[in-house]
Amino acid sequence: MRTVIQFILFGLFILSTSCSSLPALQSSWNSNSSIQNSLDNVEANIFFPEDEMTLKLSNDKDYLDIIVATNSPATLNKIYNLGLSVWLDPDGSNKKVIGINFPLHIDKPYSRSEFRNYISRFDSNQLQEEYFDRFQKYEFEDIRLRENMSVSTLDQDENCQVRLSSTNQILFSYHIRISLEKIRGAEFALGNKEKIGISIFSTELATEAYRSSLSSREVINKRLKTLMAGDDPNRQELIEKWTNFSLAKEN
Repeated sequence: MRTVIQFILFGLFILSTSCSSLPALQSSWNSNSSIQNSLDNVEANIFFPEDEMTLKLSNDKDYLDIIVATNSPATLNKIYNLGLSVWLDPDGSNKKVIGINFPLHIDKPYSRSEFRNYISRFDSNQLQEEYFDRFQKYEFEDIRLRENMSVSTLDQDENCQVRLSSTNQILFSYHIRISLEKIRGAEFALGNKEKIGISIFSTELATEAYRSSLSSREVINKRLKTLMAGDDPNRQELIEKWTNFSLAKEN
């Protein structure tokens, strides 16, 4: 019996050690931090294959830049219909503390075929104008302060700015520039041990009302999801995944 208990305790020790030592992504130093700087010369930190999205992180001593991008029309369809939320945890504990909801979900969702037809009308310049015209409101949430603000992209808060863009290379790129003081507090000073958690997910969840925009076969497949193993090929929400990262320091 004593041997069994020792074995269990040893297993728990190994598990706790491995969890606490999980590697974090490394943000890159950006001395030209600006909402207009799309960081084209900086490689993405991570690729999420389920939704074909990339995440790019950069910071200076005052601001954190987050760029989420995709070239997948199916993923863009999900973002249009259900919105996009980026959540930050200042302590890297995978808790929803600071959230930016942008773009917000639309009232009447597109079916997949409708969205393909809709998006095919635009070149990259026209799509940029479409983003600007359609998405002019974002929400900023701070759970610690019980704060929920609606902000216009035409009159952005200096502490948290957002921008959507499209180029010949990138179908959808979303840039958040947020003050590190806003994340970590007024006494924050860039050190060596900061770990911040980040999550990307849909602002809303697909509901029965949403399913009215799907084909009959897609509705049936969604209802069969509970009987299926693995990812649902007709899933409409983005898959939520938390990632921890370290802030960069000037060389």
